[in-house]
Amino acid sequence: MRTPLAIIGGQLEGIADGIFTPDAATLAALTDDLSRLRRLADDLSSLSRIEEGAFTLHRAPTDLSALAQAACERLRPQFDDRQILLTLNAGHGATAAVDAGRITQILINLLGNALPACDPGGHVTVTVRADRGPAPGIELRVTDDGIGIAGHDLARIFSRFERVEHPGRSAPAGGSGIGLTIARGIARAHGGDITAASPGLGHGSTFTVRLPESKAAHPRTKSPRTTS
Repeated sequence: MRTPLAIIGGQLEGIADGIFTPDAATLAALTDDLSRLRRLADDLSSLSRIEEGAFTLHRAPTDLSALAQAACERLRPQFDDRQILLTLNAGHGATAAVDAGRITQILINLLGNALPACDPGGHVTVTVRADRGPAPGIELRVTDDGIGIAGHDLARIFSRFERVEHPGRSAPAGGSGIGLTIARGIARAHGGDITAASPGLGHGSTFTVRLPESKAAHPRTKSPRTTS
């Protein structure tokens, strides 16, 4: 948190000393830095609650296909702007008792990571499927044909503050390096998990969220709040 605090402090001191003019551009820059700091504080708060076990889920039976469609539509303008095709393959019967807001948070994180991983003309696919095997569950997959992940990085990308660097490509701006850590914590709090796979650099990657299938909400949980 030191970097945005130092930037804000320097800008305010410059305004006080008459070096910077408190015009619209300067105030917009301060607002952007404050927003970045607020997001980081929120991420750290979520991570702390997850690691301390003070993480409350508001479960209810949820159609995960509909939830994935809503998440895709929410981010589709960003994919269209980057000329990246976003496709949803959603099956029927993908229902589980989950905290809809928290699962949406996972999907937004995974889609937000897939977007900068692709070049214009790339393709990202979200797949929702019900697994009727010995351990019934629902799988949410986010697959991209982007830069991929080296084998030695797969084991560490879920660790806190890890940001995989790729030669010749700058890291996404504004990332805290704990988004995947939080996403994994949310999935595990549901009794599920997240895994990552990649054929290697330049060959894309797939993130798979697996959630246990359940038709009824846990009796001690509350109904989820509506999310925008």
